[in-house]
Amino acid sequence: MLNFGIFRSRVLVMGLVAAFLLLLVPMESFSRQAPSGGTLTGYLYGADGKTPVVNATVKIRNLNTQKEYTSPTDNKGMFRIAGIDEGWYTLSVTSVLGEYNLNYGVYIKYGETARMTLAMKGSGVLEGHGHGAAAGGGSFFGSPGGILLIIALAGGAGVAIYELTKSKPEVSPVDK
Repeated sequence: MLNFGIFRSRVLVMGLVAAFLLLLVPMESFSRQAPSGGTLTGYLYGADGKTPVVNATVKIRNLNTQKEYTSPTDNKGMFRIAGIDEGWYTLSVTSVLGEYNLNYGVYIKYGETARMTLAMKGSGVLEGHGHGAAAGGGSFFGSPGGILLIIALAGGAGVAIYELTKSKPEVSPVDK
Protein backbone atom coordinates (compact mmCIF):
# COMPACT_ATOMS: atom_id res chain seq x y z
CA MET A 1 0.00 0.00 0.00
CA LEU A 2 1.25 3.52 -0.78
CA ASN A 3 2.32 5.75 2.05
CA PHE A 4 0.97 9.27 1.46
CA GLY A 5 2.89 10.80 4.38
CA ILE A 6 4.81 12.93 1.89
CA PHE A 7 1.69 15.09 1.42
CA ARG A 8 1.79 16.06 5.11
CA SER A 9 4.52 18.59 4.26
CA ARG A 10 2.82 22.00 3.97
CA VAL A 11 5.65 23.41 1.85
CA LEU A 12 5.29 20.66 -0.76
CA VAL A 13 1.51 20.98 -0.88
CA MET A 14 1.68 24.78 -1.22
CA GLY A 15 4.30 24.43 -3.96
CA LEU A 16 2.11 22.02 -5.90
CA VAL A 17 -0.92 24.29 -5.52
CA ALA A 18 1.12 27.31 -6.70
CA ALA A 19 2.42 25.38 -9.73
CA PHE A 20 -1.12 24.29 -10.61
CA LEU A 21 -2.41 27.87 -10.34
CA LEU A 22 0.40 29.14 -12.59
CA LEU A 23 -0.76 26.68 -15.23
CA LEU A 24 -4.33 27.95 -15.03
CA VAL A 25 -3.65 31.71 -15.05
CA PRO A 26 -2.90 33.07 -18.55
CA MET A 27 0.52 34.72 -18.84
CA GLU A 28 -1.08 37.79 -20.48
CA SER A 29 -2.74 38.65 -17.15
CA PHE A 30 0.71 39.42 -15.72
CA SER A 31 1.50 42.01 -18.40
CA ARG A 32 0.71 45.68 -17.90
CA GLN A 33 -1.41 46.11 -21.00
CA ALA A 34 -3.27 43.72 -23.22
CA PRO A 35 -1.96 43.32 -26.76
CA SER A 36 -3.82 45.30 -29.40
CA GLY A 37 -3.37 42.65 -32.09
CA GLY A 38 -0.60 40.73 -33.77
CA THR A 39 2.71 42.11 -35.02
CA LEU A 40 4.78 41.34 -38.10
CA THR A 41 8.46 42.32 -38.10
CA GLY A 42 11.32 41.40 -40.35
CA TYR A 43 13.96 42.37 -42.85
CA LEU A 44 13.79 42.88 -46.59
CA TYR A 45 16.82 42.02 -48.75
CA GLY A 46 17.67 42.14 -52.43
CA ALA A 47 18.01 39.11 -54.70
CA ASP A 48 21.34 38.14 -53.10
CA GLY A 49 19.64 37.79 -49.70
CA LYS A 50 22.28 40.03 -48.05
CA THR A 51 21.77 43.59 -49.30
CA PRO A 52 19.09 45.48 -47.31
CA VAL A 53 16.38 47.17 -49.39
CA VAL A 54 15.82 50.73 -48.15
CA ASN A 55 12.64 52.82 -48.54
CA ALA A 56 10.47 49.97 -49.80
CA THR A 57 6.88 49.49 -48.62
CA VAL A 58 5.83 46.16 -47.12
CA LYS A 59 2.08 45.61 -47.37
CA ILE A 60 -0.14 42.86 -46.00
CA ARG A 61 -3.81 42.37 -46.86
CA ASN A 62 -6.32 40.31 -44.88
CA LEU A 63 -7.76 37.60 -47.12
CA ASN A 64 -11.24 37.84 -45.53
CA THR A 65 -11.75 41.55 -44.83
CA GLN A 66 -9.30 43.00 -47.41
CA LYS A 67 -7.98 45.35 -44.68
CA GLU A 68 -4.43 46.49 -45.46
CA TYR A 69 -1.47 47.33 -43.23
CA THR A 70 1.77 48.90 -44.49
CA SER A 71 5.24 49.68 -43.22
CA PRO A 72 8.28 51.32 -44.82
CA THR A 73 11.70 49.70 -44.53
CA ASP A 74 14.47 51.57 -42.73
CA ASN A 75 18.17 51.87 -43.64
CA LYS A 76 18.75 48.26 -42.50
CA GLY A 77 15.78 46.91 -44.47
CA MET A 78 13.73 46.37 -41.31
CA PHE A 79 9.95 46.72 -41.23
CA ARG A 80 7.38 46.48 -38.42
CA ILE A 81 3.60 46.34 -38.62
CA ALA A 82 1.69 46.33 -35.29
CA GLY A 83 -1.98 46.07 -34.32
CA ILE A 84 -2.82 43.44 -36.94
CA ASP A 85 -6.13 41.56 -36.68
CA GLU A 86 -5.76 37.78 -36.42
CA GLY A 87 -6.09 35.94 -39.71
CA TRP A 88 -4.54 34.96 -43.03
CA TYR A 89 -2.72 37.62 -45.07
CA THR A 90 -1.08 38.05 -48.44
CA LEU A 91 2.22 39.93 -48.41
CA SER A 92 3.68 42.19 -51.07
CA VAL A 93 6.53 44.68 -51.40
CA THR A 94 6.68 47.81 -53.52
CA SER A 95 10.07 49.36 -54.22
CA VAL A 96 11.84 51.28 -56.99
CA LEU A 97 12.61 47.87 -58.50
CA GLY A 98 8.90 47.02 -58.85
CA GLU A 99 6.14 45.01 -57.14
CA TYR A 100 6.98 41.68 -55.47
CA ASN A 101 4.52 39.14 -54.03
CA LEU A 102 4.90 36.26 -51.61
CA ASN A 103 3.49 33.03 -53.12
CA TYR A 104 1.88 31.80 -49.90
CA GLY A 105 -0.27 33.20 -47.10
CA VAL A 106 0.96 34.36 -43.71
CA TYR A 107 -1.08 33.69 -40.58
CA ILE A 108 -0.90 36.36 -37.87
CA LYS A 109 -2.00 35.44 -34.35
CA TYR A 110 -3.50 37.91 -31.90
CA GLY A 111 -0.99 38.96 -29.24
CA GLU A 112 2.01 37.33 -30.95
CA THR A 113 4.89 38.60 -33.07
CA ALA A 114 5.66 36.93 -36.38
CA ARG A 115 9.17 37.43 -37.80
CA MET A 116 10.03 37.11 -41.47
CA THR A 117 13.10 37.51 -43.63
CA LEU A 118 12.19 38.41 -47.21
CA ALA A 119 14.32 38.42 -50.36
CA MET A 120 13.18 40.04 -53.62
CA LYS A 121 13.87 37.46 -56.34
CA GLY A 122 13.46 37.80 -60.08
CA SER A 123 10.12 38.22 -61.90
CA GLY A 124 8.31 39.81 -58.96
CA VAL A 125 8.61 36.89 -56.54
CA LEU A 126 9.36 37.26 -52.83
CA GLU A 127 11.14 34.45 -51.05
CA GLY A 128 10.31 34.40 -47.36
CA HIS A 129 11.45 32.57 -44.27
CA GLY A 130 9.61 33.09 -41.03
CA HIS A 131 9.21 31.93 -37.49
CA GLY A 132 6.87 32.72 -34.63
CA ALA A 133 3.20 33.26 -35.48
CA ALA A 134 3.92 33.39 -39.22
CA ALA A 135 5.31 29.89 -39.17
CA GLY A 136 2.53 28.38 -37.09
CA GLY A 137 3.88 29.39 -33.67
CA GLY A 138 5.51 27.17 -31.09
CA SER A 139 4.03 24.20 -29.36
CA PHE A 140 2.50 24.30 -25.89
CA PHE A 141 5.40 22.28 -24.50
CA GLY A 142 7.84 24.99 -25.62
CA SER A 143 5.98 27.67 -23.65
CA PRO A 144 6.69 28.45 -19.97
CA GLY A 145 3.46 26.72 -18.93
CA GLY A 146 4.35 23.61 -20.92
CA ILE A 147 7.85 23.46 -19.44
CA LEU A 148 6.38 23.86 -15.94
CA LEU A 149 3.95 21.02 -16.65
CA ILE A 150 6.79 18.75 -17.81
CA ILE A 151 8.80 19.52 -14.66
CA ALA A 152 5.78 18.91 -12.41
CA LEU A 153 5.01 15.60 -14.10
CA ALA A 154 8.63 14.47 -13.90
CA GLY A 155 8.75 15.39 -10.21
CA GLY A 156 5.51 13.53 -9.54
CA ALA A 157 6.80 10.47 -11.38
CA GLY A 158 10.00 10.60 -9.33
CA VAL A 159 8.09 10.74 -6.03
CA ALA A 160 5.83 7.88 -7.12
CA ILE A 161 8.78 5.70 -8.12
CA TYR A 162 10.52 6.45 -4.82
CA GLU A 163 7.41 5.59 -2.81
CA LEU A 164 6.87 2.35 -4.69
CA THR A 165 10.47 1.16 -4.53
CA LYS A 166 11.62 2.22 -1.07
CA SER A 167 12.38 -0.68 1.17
CA LYS A 168 10.27 -1.29 4.23
CA PRO A 169 11.72 -3.05 7.23
CA GLU A 170 10.86 -6.72 7.43
CA VAL A 171 8.75 -7.67 10.37
CA SER A 172 9.79 -10.87 12.05
CA PRO A 173 6.97 -13.22 13.04
CA VAL A 174 8.75 -13.70 16.38
CA ASP A 175 8.54 -9.95 17.20
CA LYS A 176 4.73 -9.88 17.01
